[in-house]
Amino acid sequence: MKFDPYAFLESRDQDDPPPAIRAIPAIPNRPNSTNSMNSMPLPAQAEKARAEVLPFTPSAPEPIPHPPEVFPYGLGINGTPRTWTGRVVALDEWRRLTDWERHGNTGKLWNGLTRQWEPANTS
Repeated sequence: MKFDPYAFLESRDQDDPPPAIRAIPAIPNRPNSTNSMNSMPLPAQAEKARAEVLPFTPSAPEPIPHPPEVFPYGLGINGTPRTWTGRVVALDEWRRLTDWERHGNTGKLWNGLTRQWEPANTS
C-alpha cells in the first residue's frame, strides 16, 4: 500500500493540536531591583573600608622623537620620495614599501647554484 498524503493530513487535522511549548528568551532579563545583586545591602565591614580617591592631575604626553626619514634616491619635483628604479611614490606608499621595493638588490647578485642573493665580488 502506498502512502496517501491527503489521508494523512486529513487525519492530522482532526486530532487536537499539541499544547504550545513556552518559548525561552534568547536575551536574559535585565537586572532590576528584584534580581540584581547591586540592590543587596553591603556588609558592615565593606561599608567601613573605602578607598581613598586621589585628584586627577593631567600631564602633557611627551612627543616621541622620530628619526628623520632618509630618501637615498632623491625626491621628486613635488618633494615625494623616489625608489631605486626612479619611480616617484607618495610618502604613505613609501612607508608601506618593502626593503626590496625601496632599495632594490643593493649591489647583490643572484647566484643560480645556491638560489640566493650574494654580495658581488669586488676583486
